[in-house]
Amino acid sequence: MTKTKPSTEKPSAEQAVRKALRARPDASAAELAAAAGLGRSTVSKLLAELERGGEVRRRTGGREGGRRMPDRWSLCSAKRAARAAQGEAGERLRPGALDGLVLDYMTRHEDNGPFGPGMIAKALSRSSGAVANSLVRLARSNQVRQVGERPLRYSPAA
Repeated sequence: MTKTKPSTEKPSAEQAVRKALRARPDASAAELAAAAGLGRSTVSKLLAELERGGEVRRRTGGREGGRRMPDRWSLCSAKRAARAAQGEAGERLRPGALDGLVLDYMTRHEDNGPFGPGMIAKALSRSSGAVANSLVRLARSNQVRQVGERPLRYSPAA
């Protein structure tokens, strides 16, 4: 009978960070680095990558007096990660993606127009300033037209 040797293969850095996140939800990058046995720089880079993929969630640490508190990290549910991949409301979009969302919303709800930036922002759960900037870009490219100055209103281009 032969004995099998225990695996001496080390887990990848990403696997170690995921394991640390499961064991310590709502931990700082420094705490996760210590738990995973990795450098803080390595863990911070991996956390940023996992956040972009929608797999982890960052809770900003804020300030306590004049001192900045560390951000806290947690694993996301599979459902939230899927929504992040789709760019659903509330999640960070890729550059230029908001223009498509705004134009799509305006064409689907053309009967409710003309539209103001605030109306669209509320419907899409986005910043009204970002939507206003998007409408300016869309107007410059003749995809929408400005139909009112005060209050600012836009309609899809014919």
